Amino acid sequence: MKKLAVPFLLLFISLALHAQTKVDSLKHLLKMPIADTARVRLLVVLSRNYYLSKPDSGFYYASKALEIAKKTGDTPGEVHALTQTAYSMWLLGNFPAALQTFLSSLHLAQQLNDQWSIARNYDGMSCIYAEQGDQNLAIAYALKSEAIFKKLRDYENVVDELMDLADFTLSAHQTDVALKYGKEALALSIRINETVWRPQIFTAIGNCYAASGQRKQALYYFKRAAAMAIKYNEPFNLEGSYESIATFFNKNNQIDSAIYYTKRRFDISQKTLVKFDLQSAAALLAKLYYGRDNDTAAKYYHIATSIRDSLFNEANSRQVLILNITEQQHEADLQRAALAYQNKLKLFGLLGVLGLVIITLIFTWVNMKKKAKSNRLLQSTLKELQQTQTQLIQSEKMASLGELTAGIAHEIQNPLNFVNNFSEVSIELLAELKEEEKRGNKEEVIAIAADLSENLSKISHHGKRADGIVKGMLEHSRLSTGQKQLTDLNNLTDEYLRLAYHGLRAKDKTFNAELTTHFDEKLPMAKVVPQDIARVLINLFNNAFYAVNQKRKALGADYKPTVSVTTSYTGGQFSISVKDNGNGIPDAIKDKIMQPFFTTKPTGEGTGLGLSLSYDIVVKGHGGKIDIHTQEKEYTELIIILPFS
Repeated sequence: MKKLAVPFLLLFISLALHAQTKVDSLKHLLKMPIADTARVRLLVVLSRNYYLSKPDSGFYYASKALEIAKKTGDTPGEVHALTQTAYSMWLLGNFPAALQTFLSSLHLAQQLNDQWSIARNYDGMSCIYAEQGDQNLAIAYALKSEAIFKKLRDYENVVDELMDLADFTLSAHQTDVALKYGKEALALSIRINETVWRPQIFTAIGNCYAASGQRKQALYYFKRAAAMAIKYNEPFNLEGSYESIATFFNKNNQIDSAIYYTKRRFDISQKTLVKFDLQSAAALLAKLYYGRDNDTAAKYYHIATSIRDSLFNEANSRQVLILNITEQQHEADLQRAALAYQNKLKLFGLLGVLGLVIITLIFTWVNMKKKAKSNRLLQSTLKELQQTQTQLIQSEKMASLGELTAGIAHEIQNPLNFVNNFSEVSIELLAELKEEEKRGNKEEVIAIAADLSENLSKISHHGKRADGIVKGMLEHSRLSTGQKQLTDLNNLTDEYLRLAYHGLRAKDKTFNAELTTHFDEKLPMAKVVPQDIARVLINLFNNAFYAVNQKRKALGADYKPTVSVTTSYTGGQFSISVKDNGNGIPDAIKDKIMQPFFTTKPTGEGTGLGLSLSYDIVVKGHGGKIDIHTQEKEYTELIIILPFS
C-alpha cells in the first residue's frame, strides 16, 4: 500500500484533534505507512497530548520526532520537535536542558521565519524564567509571545499568554495589573469558546483576589477552576487549583482543609511526575503535619528534601547557562564588580592614610616644643585630614550610586520592554491599516485604529515611567545644592525602596524579601533636600536588606525575610520608619552604630560611614533625629523624624 500523502494526513490529524479523538487513534496512525515528515508531525502531536498529564511520555514521543527530523533533514519538523522536547524537560524539572533546547529551537525558527514557533519558544522561556523567580524576564518574553500570537490571530494562544502574564505580574506583586490580565484572558476565552486554559484562568483570578484579601471571591474562583478541571479530566490544571486552595486554607489557619487539598495535589503530582510540583506539595505537607503527626511530617520532609536537592544541583548549571545567554548583562555585572573592588581598594588606602595622619598628629604633638616648624606641619596635616574626610564621604556617595545602578537597570527594563513590544506591533498594525484602507474595509480599519490608539497610550504610559526613573537617577547622582525643595516623601521613599531592592537582587539572584508599605495618603509636601534624604533612605534600605539576607542564609527556607516601610505626619513632624525582621542590634553596640567607621559587617563589605552620614544629613542638615527600636534576634526599626519646615 502506498504511503499516505502529507497534506491528507495532516488534515486527518487536525480533524482528529478538533474532535478530541482519543490518543489511541493517533497511535494507530503511526502503524500506517506514512512519509517521514508526516510521522514527525504525528509524533509531535502525540507529545502535545501527553506532556501536561505525563511529561515522561511527552518527552518520549518528542525525542522520537526529533530523531527522525534530524536524520531526514526536516528542519521545520526539527523546530516543532525541539520545542515540544523542551516543554517536557521543563515539566520534568530539568530547567537548564529545557532552556537550552528552547534556545536551539528558537534559533532555527528565526532562520525559517516561523513566527508561530518563535512565539511558542518565547512562551516556554518565560515559564523557565518564572520558575527561577526572575519575573521581569518572564513578563518580557510573555509579552513578545502574546504580540506575535495576536498578530497571527491565534487567539487560543493569546489567552494562554494573558493567563501567564496574570501569574507573572502577581508574583511581581503587581496585583491590580495581574487581575486585569486575568479578566482579559477570561473574556477572550469565553468569546472564542476556549476551555483548555479556563481552569488556570479561574485559578489566576482567584490568586489575585486572595492576594488582595478578598477571600470569598478567591474561593469562588478556585472552586470553579477545580470543577472545570475535573469535568474535562485535566490533571495538570486540577493540581494547580488544588495548590491554590490548599495555600488559601493554610493562610486562613484551616489546617485540616489545607492538608486534604495538598494530599490530593500530591497524589496528582506523583502521577504526572512534575518534580517541582511534587516537591512543593511534599514540603507543604511536612509543614502542615509538623506537631500533629511528626512521623508523617518526617516522611514528606524526606521526599521534599530529596527532590529539592536534585533541583538545586540543576539550578547551579542553570545559572551558568543564563549568564552565557545574557552575556551583555554578565559583562555589565563584571564591570560593576570590578568598579566596586577598585572603590574598596581606594577606601582602604584612604583609611590607611587617615591612620598615618593620626599617628603623625600624635608624634607632632609630643615633639612640637623641640621643632620650630611644628605649627606649620600641624596645619598641613589637618588640611590633609579634612581632604581625606571629604574624599571618604564622596566615596561613600559613589558607592551608593553604584549600588543603585543595578537597581535602575532592572527597574527600567520593564517599561522599555513594553515600549519596544508595543512599538513593533504598532508598526505592523499601520501596515495592515493601509492594506485594509485600500480594500475599503471600514470596520477592520476602525478596529485596527482602536488597537493603535491603545498601543500608543501604553507606549506613552511606560515611556513616562522610564523617564521618571531616569530623572530620579539623575537627581540622586547630582551633587546636592543644599537647597530645600517641596518634596513628596511617599514617592521618594517608594522609588528608592524598589531601586535598593533591585540593586541587591542584581548582585544576589537568590535573594527575595516581602516588601510591605504603609504610606500616609494625607502626607503633606515636605521641605527637604531630596538628594540628601534619598541617600539616607538608600543607606537604611541597604542595611535592612543586608540584615534579613544574613538571617535567611542562617535559617534557610523556614525564615521569611520581610522589610516594612511606613510614613506618617503627626504633631508637625514627618516620620519614615524602616523595619526589618533580621537579627536585631545587640544592646552593647546600639549606641555606637551612628559613629563614623563603626560597622558590624565583615571586612570589605561595609565602610561604617553610611549611618554616620545619614545622621549628619537628618540631624545637622534638617534639624531632625533618628530613633532606633530593636530587639536582638527579632527585629530592627529605624525611624527618621523631620520637622515640617
